Amino acid sequence: MKRFFLFLIIITGLSLVYSCSKEERDPVLDMSQADKPAITFPADGAAFVLAEADIANEMTNFQWSATKYNLDNLSDSKYILQMDVVDNTFANALTLQSAGTNSFSITVGAMNQKLLGANLTTGESHNVYFRVISFINSQTGYESLISNVLTLAITPYTDVVLVKPIYMLGDATDAGWTNTLALPLTHVGGSVFSIVANLQAAKGIKFISKLGAWAPQWGTDAAGTSTGGVLVYRPDETVPDPAQIPSPAEAGQYLITVDTALLTYTIGSPSPELYLLGDGSPAGWSNTDAIPMNGTGGNYSLTLDLPGGGFLKFITTLGQWAPMYGTDATGTATGGPLVYRPDEATTDPPAIPAPAAAGSYTITVNTTNLTYTIE
Repeated sequence: MKRFFLFLIIITGLSLVYSCSKEERDPVLDMSQADKPAITFPADGAAFVLAEADIANEMTNFQWSATKYNLDNLSDSKYILQMDVVDNTFANALTLQSAGTNSFSITVGAMNQKLLGANLTTGESHNVYFRVISFINSQTGYESLISNVLTLAITPYTDVVLVKPIYMLGDATDAGWTNTLALPLTHVGGSVFSIVANLQAAKGIKFISKLGAWAPQWGTDAAGTSTGGVLVYRPDETVPDPAQIPSPAEAGQYLITVDTALLTYTIGSPSPELYLLGDGSPAGWSNTDAIPMNGTGGNYSLTLDLPGGGFLKFITTLGQWAPMYGTDATGTATGGPLVYRPDEATTDPPAIPAPAAAGSYTITVNTTNLTYTIE
């Protein structure tokens, strides 16, 4: 009998050892311990104004974090990037990519086609929603993991795009906090808008997209200063107001520039000087010999003899190619729009055609309204 019990004890012990070994050899995938993907770029609330001239350029590169599981030896993890133009339920989702990568780049032209295919009105901003779904592989049967929802404000185009301005207001501005009197900014290009305006000292400003409405709205965060910082987007009335942007310590005229895609702003003094150069001028293309124009604070003029033919541009600092002003395809030898190049990282705008005939001409430039004339 003792031998029988001893036999049972040995058998039971072996079973427990085998069971423990089996558990150690076969760990179980626990989805409750998984970290779902998170979209990290672009920023939620970013705004994009699409233009046909940028059809082949990248609109944005969507980026998201990798899904992490409690097992290290998994393979074939996949990600699906979805878009919905109706709402954030994704009942009408469109798949942009299904692959094993953590990013997806889309051009302006490709995004515009998708928006027009969804029958969105051109020349108007629309909320478009994005999310990422991750799964291990299509045969596992494990439940998918879904990221946060990213909301972007995108304006599609037809052959001609009317870009609606955004507006500035606040007790630092001449408009005060009356949202029906907010000051329109000029569309510089892409998602960049600017204005030259008087600001009162040590007060506040914000931006809105519709006169008479408090949303959509842009403010800043606790790190925003009177020279620049991050824009914080308020899409609707259900979202709390962002902090107001502080104005400089000294009252005066300032150049305010905002980027609604990168969600940044800058506040600086408008260039006190503007210079003319180009092979259509006596200065040639030497940026150290550019000719100073008369005026300041956004309005400039110059009367001089031009040799006839060639092209012109304007710079703000001798010896530097940026900031710079050129024009676009509609600019002529008598006038047209100015196109602003803020820094060396931005592509040069086309040069302005100079008059074909030699003679004395008066050139006027308005860097606030971004226009020029040659008479």
